[in-house]
Amino acid sequence: MRTTGKTKTSPIREHTLESPDILRTARAELMRDGVYRFRVNGSAMRPTISDGDWLTVEQVSTSQLGVGDIVLLCTSSQTAVVHRILRFEQRHATTYVVTRGDAAEGLDVSVPVSNVVGRVLRIESNGVRHDLTTFWRRLRTRLAGWLHRWRFRKVKSV
Repeated sequence: MRTTGKTKTSPIREHTLESPDILRTARAELMRDGVYRFRVNGSAMRPTISDGDWLTVEQVSTSQLGVGDIVLLCTSSQTAVVHRILRFEQRHATTYVVTRGDAAEGLDVSVPVSNVVGRVLRIESNGVRHDLTTFWRRLRTRLAGWLHRWRFRKVKSV
């Protein structure tokens, strides 16, 4: 999955999700402007996010995150992914987040919640903006993710 970031100080640059540049750029933009916009390529979050969609990520505190949120996060191997939060786990004094792409079969390796770089605020697909900030939009997005996972479990168990 590849991303293209757009910043005020530089032209459009392509980053692969394995590159630490996207994380560094996203963190810098979020610190400066509170939002970061980039194009994503790949199918890990289909049908919610498709190849070529533009995502706007917002800076968010860890206490504002919830199950079902789609986040940009840094994995344990220092790569960037955009996946959905499935649950939170408490281990010792640290809270971990468990994520998975909507189209993925398995769970990601859990990471500390502090590895979340930002939450997806908006998805732009074929010129149509899907704002995830309103309560009802976020609820609809979470329900879509839950239904997708439930349907996947039913098919897999048969």
